Amino acid sequence: MLVCFTGGGTLGHIYPALAVHDVLLETEGYSALWIGRDNEGEREAVRRAGIPFYPIQSGKMRRYWSWENFSDIFRLIAAFFQALSLLRKKRPDVLFSKGGYVSVPPVFAAKLLGIRVITHESDATPGLATRLNSVCASVVCIPFAGSEGSLNPAKVVVSGNPIRKELSSDRDITHFNIPGDIPLLLVLGGSQGSRQINTLVRENLPLLCSLAFVIHQCGENDYQDIEMENYFPVPLLGPELGTLYRKSALVVSRGGAGTISELLVFGCASLIIPLSMESSRGDQVANAKRLVQEGGARAMLGEVTKENFMKEVGDLLENPEKRGILSLNAKRLAVTGSAEMIASLILQGA
Repeated sequence: MLVCFTGGGTLGHIYPALAVHDVLLETEGYSALWIGRDNEGEREAVRRAGIPFYPIQSGKMRRYWSWENFSDIFRLIAAFFQALSLLRKKRPDVLFSKGGYVSVPPVFAAKLLGIRVITHESDATPGLATRLNSVCASVVCIPFAGSEGSLNPAKVVVSGNPIRKELSSDRDITHFNIPGDIPLLLVLGGSQGSRQINTLVRENLPLLCSLAFVIHQCGENDYQDIEMENYFPVPLLGPELGTLYRKSALVVSRGGAGTISELLVFGCASLIIPLSMESSRGDQVANAKRLVQEGGARAMLGEVTKENFMKEVGDLLENPEKRGILSLNAKRLAVTGSAEMIASLILQGA
């Protein structure tokens, strides 16, 4: 069985699909390919998993006026014909889309060729790419009941968000030199980094390092090699992230769906600082609000300053009881077995 994966934009679109791929590897006769955007980080993540990667043009579908909208129309058209040619040649049995703008042309090309399409939405509300892809899909997977929005209920399956298999095993973290007498604060700026979170951490670094040992994923675009006691900055964390989740007292993170799903599965107490409505379509705000309503995290949804950030982090680091409540509620909200469920849906048409 040949499965074509498509999706991209951030590694948050890549890792969940790779989790499904890991499950499908146990199926006799299974093989895969990936259609994505020409991005080095995404391409290497896919290739490390042993999947051939085919880049196509990628145009953004903006909800606001920009001259780039005109050139992106031609990029999308070019991407459609690139995907159509590749799919006609490879003839996969099913196309699985993890979303992002790059996924739309392959999905429509697959529909034209009569290839079965399954798409997955990670966020609390479906994005534009998912809404477009759902027209062509036979199944639309969503993270939890109530996140379907205006999607056709006949196509919707509540699957949860797949978690990377590599995070489940214990990894060697001795190189971090984490002391045993203070809590571990894990700060995740996402695969591309978050200048807002990075700046807040750096402005409060002496105070933070007096309360905890700080492991700070800065992102490859905003890494700074700062030397300070109880501080360990890294551009990007790998498979050791699962072990760090288990050891952390508190995680500070953006509100991306993939990271939030990992926080829930590992039962992490967390402080979420989502991308604002001005900087995104509001998906991270919706993700964070849902967690706060269920008692599974704290979130900073308004103006975030150096002072109120430190107040929130300090309150949680100094109160293990509060962290314990967040952890219990996070575990309650976790959906497990997502990758296996999606793999089963893919195989149903085999």
